[in-house]
Amino acid sequence: MALDLSHMHLRQPPTSIWQLPQLRTLDLAGNRLKVLPDSIAQSLQLEYLDLSGNELTALPDSIGQLTRLRVLNLSGNRLTALPRSIGQLACLEHLDLAGNRLTVLPDSIGQLARLQQLILHHNRLTALPQSLRKLSALTQLYLHGNDQLGLPLELLGPRWYQVLNPRMTTLPAKPSEILHYYFYVGLPIN
Repeated sequence: MALDLSHMHLRQPPTSIWQLPQLRTLDLAGNRLKVLPDSIAQSLQLEYLDLSGNELTALPDSIGQLTRLRVLNLSGNRLTALPRSIGQLACLEHLDLAGNRLTVLPDSIGQLARLQQLILHHNRLTALPQSLRKLSALTQLYLHGNDQLGLPLELLGPRWYQVLNPRMTTLPAKPSEILHYYFYVGLPIN
């Protein structure tokens, strides 16, 4: 079951949506959500959750109970931190955190063994946790716009919008190359 409540100017999601037992896809993008209730944990079958373009400043710890979640889009919010429980999202393959206010990532992010895409561009990251090196399934890592990391643009390769261009001929550096450079050139780590 899919539910699209995007761009409806919602300030809070209807409480009844968390009680839909067959809900697999939920799109709440482009609303005015500032907080998510702890009752989000009742949506145990949820596989796709789009919360992009809202006004979220934090996530509840209960988000870690969405263990079937494969795609989580939190881009374009006001997040300054992630809960440690994010590492409990064992099935997560795609995590989009672009355009937030994150300065650090929790160490628990290294527990996301199935994570393939980690989109972190345009945040305020000052360091990366060493646990990122554990993400062996990671094929795409976007860090542009995090100037405090001190990573050269040549290493990061094309920007996200360039990758979406079908005529793009070069791909960004592999995540392993970026992380190897970052962790072995003596830059700060968490």
